[in-house]
Amino acid sequence: MMWITLFLKECKEIGRSITYYIFLACLSVFFVSQMGSVDAVSEPLPGAESYGWKYSEEEDVIMYSALDNLLFELGRNSFVTYPIGFYKQVILSENEQEEIYELLEDVVEQSKDDLTEAVKKYAGSMDHSAVESINIRPDMTYEEFCDVFNRIDKILGGGSKYSDERIYSHAIVSKTYEEAMDDYRSIIENDHVSGAYARLFADYMGIILAILPVFLAVTRVLKDRRAKAEQVIYSKGRSSAVIILTRYTAIIAMTLLPVIILSINPLLQTIYVAANNGITADYFAFIKIIFGWVLPTILFSVSMGFLLTELTNGLLAILLQAIFWIVSVFAANSIIVGYVGWNLVPRFNTVGSYEVFISIFNDLVKNRIFYTIISILMLFGSIILYDMKRRGRMHLDRALSKDIKSKS
Repeated sequence: MMWITLFLKECKEIGRSITYYIFLACLSVFFVSQMGSVDAVSEPLPGAESYGWKYSEEEDVIMYSALDNLLFELGRNSFVTYPIGFYKQVILSENEQEEIYELLEDVVEQSKDDLTEAVKKYAGSMDHSAVESINIRPDMTYEEFCDVFNRIDKILGGGSKYSDERIYSHAIVSKTYEEAMDDYRSIIENDHVSGAYARLFADYMGIILAILPVFLAVTRVLKDRRAKAEQVIYSKGRSSAVIILTRYTAIIAMTLLPVIILSINPLLQTIYVAANNGITADYFAFIKIIFGWVLPTILFSVSMGFLLTELTNGLLAILLQAIFWIVSVFAANSIIVGYVGWNLVPRFNTVGSYEVFISIFNDLVKNRIFYTIISILMLFGSIILYDMKRRGRMHLDRALSKDIKSKS
């Protein structure tokens, strides 16, 4: 009972804070601007003008598409890269351009002079006929091609679409009627509509919740210090674990509450869309996604805020989490569907693609478990630091503050 009383008190304190109102405003604006409304899902009709697009899985299409784009950028000497997620235009020196031409000599059948001439014509007129005569060697395997383009990516400084992880993104092709039907059946039969939109919801919420909760955590830890209430709290009979866990769970709860509320609108829309297609939506799709996919991101952000603020008694947690957030959000670059790895923000920015989701599911589970464990370890670290301060055995936060002030 005592813990519940403390928990509710913490929730009320958070709910009355200006920081929390700002948190709600940012979360709501981001949701409305990004998620929008649920589109109608209907069976595609034969003979339609377009059925959308997809990334081709055919190796020849990927190779020629990548080569075509490279020749165009090479002719203009202007290459688009995203080294840490931000746009960067790369202009190469003559020696660097020469390196790329030498690498391409191993890829194409034509001589270097023919290649150079075709590139100049292509860049000047954007006429594809100028490079249609450039052919990839018949004995060139896809693995060898990717190896060469990986080396080109390194010349560009990394972050281009020529690395083997992103090279497929050049090959955008139109969907056929049969492919559109397969997508439709997958959304209806496998996702029951709601599952497809729940993943999109998790994608957007993951982006914003990888950064916003750290402000709530830092504000809560610093609040007592600003109010000069340290000695009062340190002298109370409650254990350090109870105090930290109460604050921690209150912030998690107050973060999850608006997320769950925001999910109600798209859930109701998917229920309606599913009914129009003669099926029953998965009513728990969004809740499952929130707790399984989004929650570990929230845990990490809050744990980071607690640990570093207890350690430094300052705003370092916000700075480091912001850096971590930038790297995490933009690490995927163009791969925004099915990008997991060990990234804090798994990406799945599409409706449907159930097969892709199944293919990454095991990696996603490992990723979410990993960040949950790291979050718990950081939480334990926060409890230990807080307890050491209560017992007067640690003054590292004050020492760091003095050191920072002396350097400034």
